Amino acid sequence: MNPLLNALLLAGAGAVGSLLRAGCTTLAGRLVGAAYPWGTLAVNLAGSFAFGAIVALAKARALTAEQEVVLLVGLIGGFTTYASFAFQATEMLASGRIVSAIAYMVTTNALGVAAVWAGLRTFR
Repeated sequence: MNPLLNALLLAGAGAVGSLLRAGCTTLAGRLVGAAYPWGTLAVNLAGSFAFGAIVALAKARALTAEQEVVLLVGLIGGFTTYASFAFQATEMLASGRIVSAIAYMVTTNALGVAAVWAGLRTFR
């Protein structure tokens, strides 16, 4: 595939994913309230499910490598990056790398929260 076309498809899919995330988050807030981050939870779970489905379809050769990248990096990446994290942790667990998977999950979450806190404190 033409690299320019591939880049445009990737960017377009990312834009669609971002719009879907905004829409889902807004809808969840209206349906169940904003006291708990239901929208983010819904997006992360739906994105993780879709990530797994896309990988399975790609492994079954139902998608080309280019389509897989556009869907995973563009669409799902724009929708939620949590799905990539969840997939990588799942792959570690499936390959028997239990300690590495737990370390990855704990450090990603703990350091992510710490990084947000540091960013808030630094630029407050």
